[in-house]
Amino acid sequence: MSIKALGSNASTENLVSHEIKIDGNNLDYREIKKLTKPKVSISLSHDKDDAFFRRSIDTLAHLLNNGRKIYGVNTLFGGMANIEATDPGELQTQLILSHHAGMGSPLSATDVRLAMLIRANTLTRGASAVRKEVIERYLTLCQLNITPVVKEYGSIGASGDLIPLSSIAGAALGLSNEFALNINNRIVGAVDGLQELALPFIKPQQKEGLALINGTAMLTAIAANNCLKVTALFNYHLILNAICCEVMQCDPSAFNKFIHDHRPHPGQQWTAFQFSNFLKDAKIIRGVHAIEREFYDNELIQDRYSIRCIPQFLGAIVEDLSAINKTVKIEMNSATDNPLIDDEHGNYFHGGNFLGQHVAIAMDKMRLSLALLAKHNEAQIATLIEPSFSRQLPPSLVLDEDKGATVGCKPLQILGNSLIPLLEQNANPITVHFPIHAEQFNQNINSQGFSAAQLTTKSIELYQQHLSCFSLVLIQALHLRARQLGMSVESAYTANTNSWLRAISDTIDIDYNTPPINAINGGKYHYFLDAVANNIDPYLSHGLINIYSTDTELTV
Repeated sequence: MSIKALGSNASTENLVSHEIKIDGNNLDYREIKKLTKPKVSISLSHDKDDAFFRRSIDTLAHLLNNGRKIYGVNTLFGGMANIEATDPGELQTQLILSHHAGMGSPLSATDVRLAMLIRANTLTRGASAVRKEVIERYLTLCQLNITPVVKEYGSIGASGDLIPLSSIAGAALGLSNEFALNINNRIVGAVDGLQELALPFIKPQQKEGLALINGTAMLTAIAANNCLKVTALFNYHLILNAICCEVMQCDPSAFNKFIHDHRPHPGQQWTAFQFSNFLKDAKIIRGVHAIEREFYDNELIQDRYSIRCIPQFLGAIVEDLSAINKTVKIEMNSATDNPLIDDEHGNYFHGGNFLGQHVAIAMDKMRLSLALLAKHNEAQIATLIEPSFSRQLPPSLVLDEDKGATVGCKPLQILGNSLIPLLEQNANPITVHFPIHAEQFNQNINSQGFSAAQLTTKSIELYQQHLSCFSLVLIQALHLRARQLGMSVESAYTANTNSWLRAISDTIDIDYNTPPINAINGGKYHYFLDAVANNIDPYLSHGLINIYSTDTELTV
């Protein structure tokens, strides 16, 4: 097995140029992360000049001049594609105006901004007959961090995200003040906003309206941001469970290379390597002789599944996450409108690249993975707070000095219990629930990708909160195990675990040597939970040597 994995990039982060150049082929997660940086520069690749974009535009014009009937250019749309357009010149504007029909709360500016970048990138492939100035308008607004207002409801991910992308197109081009722009947290009508920015109105030409709204950029943007978030959370999951193995004084032989070479799933091998590497300097884990001695004291001869089967359980998930990241990356660099123009051969093709099925199924799988990860942590929490499973840690991890006065980690477990059913419910696939009668029976299969991506964003939020519960329980258990062994925390655990504990103690503002769940801190647990949930990224350099990333490749 070859493993390509990235470690913490904290030392190189400041060397990364905050410049994004798009060419339709190479947009990746490193690039889209730059959108969070100040003063990012966004532009077209130098070879994408006016002449490049004119080729597909001129090919389309030639086809039309030769009497060809081309969908959405000189015909109407969808189930009305058997009707000839009475005014092709005005048709593209009306298409955008009529699809400005979203409802609900606004989507996050982060997702909308990325959608603009992705849409510009896909149009830069040169198969969509769109002028350079239209694409550059999207990039200009993106660079200025000015985003159209897009609502959360309105797409079935069939002909792409028609309604959400219409909200972007109408605002970016300045078609009407019915569209809105978010300028420095002010919501301004699009016409007024572009005037304020000294940007001219752009009237869409033949096929441009269709090219701007007929595609998967909005659902793909939400999915791509989900991938970045889940990558960080999965890393944190790995770190917490490695520390849990240490606290539970696990048998490290479960991670031995010999086992996993005899079942060579790449994710399983990768995960076993990570945990074996993390635990190599662990001081309190048990060797085979200690385990066999404890067998005669009625202890299990091997660890329970939530520890012993970590490579098998998480290995399957890491393979799915790796595949999901790859799928979304391909979608970010794909032409997803219809029809597509082949300027090399002077032809056009009616097709269905706008169907968001790949990303929809990927997001359904991601929600399933998040529910599985949370269930794994739920098993670890239950193990840690019950003496008969925890190797005799106190019930509910109550401190000796607090016996009879507090209930310890019981409320944290209950909170975790409340989150799990929501994650399980959200894990149900939405892709199977598509309406077959959609849009005059024309869109009779549709992906539900827009909803799948948004549901995944909600699952991410729930999972992040569950990780926070597990973090506090684990800190408490870590302290109590050291006390049980008559050791200080620093002497009991690995450098990685101590580094993590210091970082998280700073986050919740407690002394490094003090267990957080005690009578003194009663009333503060909600603060601890929020502080941990909102500050997971800083902990990622404290743990596994090879951190999983959106660019991790797992191959046999």
